[in-house]
Amino acid sequence: MRLVSWIFACGLPLLVRSDADDYLKQALALMEESPLLDTHIDLPQIIRSLHRKPLDAIRLLNVTFPGHVDIPRMREGRLGGAFWTVWAPCPDVAGGDPGVDFTEPTHHLRDALEMVDIIQAMIAQHPEHLQYAHSSADVWRAFRNGRIASLIGMEGTHMLGNSLGALRVFAQLGVRYLTLTHTCHSAFASATAWRAGSAEPLGVVHEGNGLSELGVELVRELNRVGILVDLSHTSIETMRQAINVSVAPVVWTHAGARAVWDHPRNVPDDILELIGDGDGQKDGVVQSVFFPHFIGQYPGVNVSHVVDHMEHIASKIGRSRVGIASDFDGMYVTVDGLEDATKYPNIVAELLFRGWTPDEVRGAMGGNLMRIMDKVDAVSEQLKGRLPSSAIWEKRSDLPATAWGGGGVDMYWPPEVKTAVKKMVQYHDEL
Repeated sequence: MRLVSWIFACGLPLLVRSDADDYLKQALALMEESPLLDTHIDLPQIIRSLHRKPLDAIRLLNVTFPGHVDIPRMREGRLGGAFWTVWAPCPDVAGGDPGVDFTEPTHHLRDALEMVDIIQAMIAQHPEHLQYAHSSADVWRAFRNGRIASLIGMEGTHMLGNSLGALRVFAQLGVRYLTLTHTCHSAFASATAWRAGSAEPLGVVHEGNGLSELGVELVRELNRVGILVDLSHTSIETMRQAINVSVAPVVWTHAGARAVWDHPRNVPDDILELIGDGDGQKDGVVQSVFFPHFIGQYPGVNVSHVVDHMEHIASKIGRSRVGIASDFDGMYVTVDGLEDATKYPNIVAELLFRGWTPDEVRGAMGGNLMRIMDKVDAVSEQLKGRLPSSAIWEKRSDLPATAWGGGGVDMYWPPEVKTAVKKMVQYHDEL
């Protein structure tokens, strides 16, 4: 029997209701002691989408806001920390097609920077409720200050402008994880075959439909700058290759188990088998998503079905490698019992009901993720002496570097620079 079925069924005996209340009380007590971290909340896109002057709307977060999340509801739900998502829709949704070779310019890099600006403004305008965090120590500091730890995640490499330099700037701006794809392929990696809102599959790109050569360099650079490698939304081969290339642990910031519900966005068992401490394995954590379509048959899915995914993942990689990720404000339907940010205690209560120990529940709430964050930081510290990657997107190699500024040898350069550049320019076929 499932706890959530007790809560939502009608005409339950008083004793059963009392038992459910007891688990909820235990859940609330644990959430007062340890932070629950949600690794994927799309509130910034709601702010950006609803208001032509989004920064002016941020003050309303402390009152009420459309969607699943605002400050009063997060407080009621005892949320300890959130990864606010930097996201801009893929070109097939928003236009600005980068072309089949990903060389055509788009506005995605600008849009991503504006989303970071919105997140920074959210934290600045509500300092009594939100506190910026980057490390596990920051999360605990915010939690003990009675504030919601606010971290930054970035969903999709289509927003990088094919630039590792842009990645390094986002690292300086505080981005803590990068999802290697969203619902579109990029110059770096191949996405899952599922196209949002459509039965049409994505085509195959890159060798084996995994990482490109630039994508391999991206993963190495993510390790160097201490950004978590997020494999949500990616193709199976991208997952496999990224796990192999990364020297740091990997994460799925919002995904389910494919063995529980056969959806392309979920993680198959053969990939889960690559996560662990054994030979050929990589440490990592899978944050279980609330999006109904990834959980089970909709309508009808509830919080217990979400925990089914967590328990299956735990059966493969251990209870120390699971976590919680809502995808609030990034989905158009919700599961019963997890309708908005007030409902986090329900998933904690369900874990307790199923016999998870308090320490195991604290891990699933956020401790497991923070352990992975610490290990990623340790790898970054070890790689500090390594020079940044200067890799470029190979399909742009036909563009001469001397044309970068638009003026070629007519740029406002010192004479010796002009002379050197002039020698680089090919004026006729070499014989």
